[in-house]
Formats: sequence, structure tokens, C-alpha cells
Amino acid sequence: MLHCTKYFLISLLIAGSASALAGEAPVRSMPQIGWQTELGLGLIVNPEYQGAEDYRALPVPYFDVRYVDAQGTKTFFNVPQGFGTYFLRDRSVSGNRFALSAAVGPGFQNRDTDEFQGLKTFGIGLEARLGAEYDIGRWSLQAGFAQAVASGHEGFYGNLNASYRFVFGRGAIAGLGPSLRFGNSTYMSALYGVTQQESVSSGLSAFAAGSGMESAALQGFLSIPLGSKWRFTGVARAGELIGDAGDSTLTAQPTQFFFVTALTRRF
Repeated sequence: MLHCTKYFLISLLIAGSASALAGEAPVRSMPQIGWQTELGLGLIVNPEYQGAEDYRALPVPYFDVRYVDAQGTKTFFNVPQGFGTYFLRDRSVSGNRFALSAAVGPGFQNRDTDEFQGLKTFGIGLEARLGAEYDIGRWSLQAGFAQAVASGHEGFYGNLNASYRFVFGRGAIAGLGPSLRFGNSTYMSALYGVTQQESVSSGLSAFAAGSGMESAALQGFLSIPLGSKWRFTGVARAGELIGDAGDSTLTAQPTQFFFVTALTRRF
């Protein structure tokens, strides 16, 4: 079966909400300085692979370790972001925030051939990443860029995200906004391309995937504290594979839905 490993999707979705909860909410109290650890368990409902028609439900673990100083998160280590640090952080008098980060982390996009025999395969790789974040009022704008440095898809891709955040109650937060992903020809070809040789072996029509947009999505999240240490987070995402990703002979259904819930505890 052609699939993205189950951890990729929950990592991607919870990462978006986790970054909003890491001391960067629009209404912000003084952060607790020092090392912080959060562990939890979640449930994800997602397509069997990018472009699949069938869905599956899977339990997944989650962990997040970070060092927080007076300006917020400084160093982080978790599944979605990998291991990295913010090397530039600036907050204006009005409260607007700009930050740049660098990290190395696992690239979970992979291609297996249980369903489509004869396709070139690749597994989890290692990526070098750069990230930029800009918070203005209740809007959070994020850009992330990743280059495979060992195994994996061997390509380059980027994410552009925006979310409008709502803070209510005692520490509850919600957000809603669009997300775009694009990739270079190496990345797109690895995930969506079918060579002439692979076409003969798999029975799929040959398809040349070039650089460009991969997907557009609308994502919302809700995170509610349960007491002083526990937190419930839910994320829903509706996306569309576009361009060559949507046209690929590997894509059975370009419209993709994802749903994640997670219960986490802070230590």
C-alpha cells in the first residue's frame, strides 16, 4: 500500500497547534522558564496515502521537549519539528513577534509499493529546515522550508500557513486558516511521478510530476486545558491536492480530509 507513515500527519497537524500554545498566544502571560516536557496519546483519522479514497483510524504517540526563556521557546525537540533552535526572536512594543528557527528532523513522506508493485520506493529520511514566524495581533503567519539531506524524497519543499487565533476561558485557544505546500521537481517526482519503466511494472500510466504547488488546505484547531497539567487538542483539516499532485495517476481522490485528537500531559 502506498502511504505516508502515520506519524507524519499527526505530527504536522499537532505541530501547528502546539506552536500556538508554546507561549506565543495573542494574550500572553509570563512563560515558565526552564525545560518543559509534554507527553500524550492521540487518535488520527486520515487517508491510507496521499490521494487515497479509503481512510483509517490509528492511535499515535506524541512528545515535546523544549527550553523556554523569558522570550518564549528557545530550543525544541519533538517529532514534528525535529531538534532545533530559534536563532532570532524579536517582539515589538505593540506585541507583534518575529522569529527564525533552524532544525534537523525526520522527513516522513515516503512511498511504499504494497499496493502498486514496481514503483521506486523510499523511506523516512533526514531534512534540514528553516522556519519563519510572524505574529501580528491575533494572526499568525508561518513559512517553513525543508531540504532532504539523507535518503527520503531527496527534494525540497515549503509550507505557507496563516491562522486567526481565538483565546477564551482559562488557557483555551482555537485557530482557523489556510495552508499551502509546494515542492521542487525532485520532491514532486518522488511522491507523484511514474516513469515509463514503473508504468510497465505497476500497470499505472506514466506521469511526469514537475515542480509547483502540491496542496491547498483549510485547517482549524481547538485546544482546551483539563486542569493544571492536562490538555485536549483537536485538529480538523480539509485539503485538495492540486497541480501535478492532483493530476497524478497515483491520486485516486484529490480531496483529502484529516481529523486528529490528542490528550497530553505537561511534566
